[in-house]
Amino acid sequence: MFDMSPPPSPRVQPSAALQQSDLWLKATRRLGSDADMENIVGTRALVLRKALPFCGELALLSRAQLDLDVSEAAALRKQLSARHLIVNSEIVEDAVAMAGAGFHRIGASRIIAELPLSPSTEDMARRLAPKWRNRLRHGQSQGLELRRRPLPADPNHWILKAEAKQSARLWYQPFPPEMIAALAASAPGAAQLFTAYHLGRRVAGMVFLRHGQSATYQIGWTSGEGRKRSAGPVLMWRAMVELQQMGMDRIDLGAADPVGAPGLTRFKRGTGAELRALGGTWIDTAWARRKGPKARARAISHLRGAKHRHLLSGVGSVWAKA
Repeated sequence: MFDMSPPPSPRVQPSAALQQSDLWLKATRRLGSDADMENIVGTRALVLRKALPFCGELALLSRAQLDLDVSEAAALRKQLSARHLIVNSEIVEDAVAMAGAGFHRIGASRIIAELPLSPSTEDMARRLAPKWRNRLRHGQSQGLELRRRPLPADPNHWILKAEAKQSARLWYQPFPPEMIAALAASAPGAAQLFTAYHLGRRVAGMVFLRHGQSATYQIGWTSGEGRKRSAGPVLMWRAMVELQQMGMDRIDLGAADPVGAPGLTRFKRGTGAELRALGGTWIDTAWARRKGPKARARAISHLRGAKHRHLLSGVGSVWAKA
């Protein structure tokens, strides 16, 4: 007898990262990329593809949780019919599988801060760090006016210009303004701008991107006057409450680097966020032989050790100064 039952539907990733959302798919297509949602080892995942001159097709999988085993990792590039495959691993377990399959690591693991949102504001308030809560109370006494509105799909918007100046001063690479504008244009209301004013002057601004039941903290800017008046905690708290009311159950606060950016890490951790290690960036290419057994074993050992060390590395010193 033939089995006429339909194949199982691919698993949708719960609370997927922004780079695995329909919002990201629409925005990248708007900018002309070749992207699609594909069924990869039973998971619905967004794949970006690009034909490189003289090199063949490159496939990029960014922050997709695939729950791979070693054999699935070894067959991944062939399944995607790509000459070159780059994976920004969402979880350390997928990185272990890729290391076991002989992938080459080209980017170190990052630590991110993830903030669960509760329907109870009292529960969220209890999770705040004491000094963060004190700054919030200080800010709430400063007569700040808070506003929220959808971010216009304008690459020349003031918040994007402010971030460009801030990134040049602090030496980090923000998303291009065109990408933020494309995200704002792809789904009305997906990009939310929270702004704090004091005596009519802007002193802080934050942009959050809504995708599924998650939100991503994309831009944070505060003026000197805003820092003096603790506008950052006030604006973040308002965003936490209103995003939860809009149906979000978590916020991806982005990178947390206790050594390179201790102040920003304190701010993110103070919200009650939890730190989690991603799996790093890996490549499998037809141009390079896969790593041998000894190199694979060393990579796996390093990954497994790093997963348990990341919460201890630098975090204690950060909180000693909080």
